[in-house]
Amino acid sequence: MALASRLAIIAGGIGGLGSVTGKLLHAQGTKLALLYAPFEASKVASSIQETYGHNSDDIHVYECDITSPSSVTSAFAAIEKDNAAFPAILLNSAGYVALSALEDTTPEDILRHYNINLFGPTLTGQAFARMYFAARQKAKDNGGVGPGGRIVNIASQAAHVALHHHGAYCASKAGLIGLTKCQASEWGGRGITANSISPGPVWTELGRKAWADKEMREAYQASVPTGNFAEPEEVARIVEFLVHDKAFNINGADMRLDGGYTTR
Repeated sequence: MALASRLAIIAGGIGGLGSVTGKLLHAQGTKLALLYAPFEASKVASSIQETYGHNSDDIHVYECDITSPSSVTSAFAAIEKDNAAFPAILLNSAGYVALSALEDTTPEDILRHYNINLFGPTLTGQAFARMYFAARQKAKDNGGVGPGGRIVNIASQAAHVALHHHGAYCASKAGLIGLTKCQASEWGGRGITANSISPGPVWTELGRKAWADKEMREAYQASVPTGNFAEPEEVARIVEFLVHDKAFNINGADMRLDGGYTTR
């Protein structure tokens, strides 16, 4: 299989987009290292069983607060120790959003957006790059090359437009796209490409709860040229494409998946 013997590290790997994407990559032969937040500990086992069933021998899970440098360092050290597969893929799918009027958003909530949506991917990106460069040098010393590295960051249509009561979220996701471009620029010549995906609302379990109000949902859909929400499988398939060898020259791009919402 095309992605066999490669390791994909997924921040936000328990539930939602992380699980859908992990399942797709795993079917391609990818080994998985799933990072979960401390508050998710109680549902890790059930999530793994539900997503992967008994076919989970090459899946490892790691508790990691991505906003803590020491926690990220410890998690990536454990990943390096536990996995023989080449660390070739990093997906940053963890995220946070809470709605409030911009003037009423508390300093604590602003920082929570920035820490989870931007600071966290900065830390995991650094840790992944160091691990990848070391693995590539080891492969080179042994007469090999190693596969290309791939970083995919899940941004948002909110990075491109001002959404009502999304001030801190919009700012954090716009910053994530800026980070992705810098990763692409600095690391592209060293074997790692970095790209982002900007979905509109995704029809996950969380998305269905957030848009449970029929009137609000239909009003939003009326503003989308296709009239549709993004499906989690759509996001996963874009990730799958971007991490393949055939996407070797896509670097620093942002793939919008919003039904054309941001074209208006």
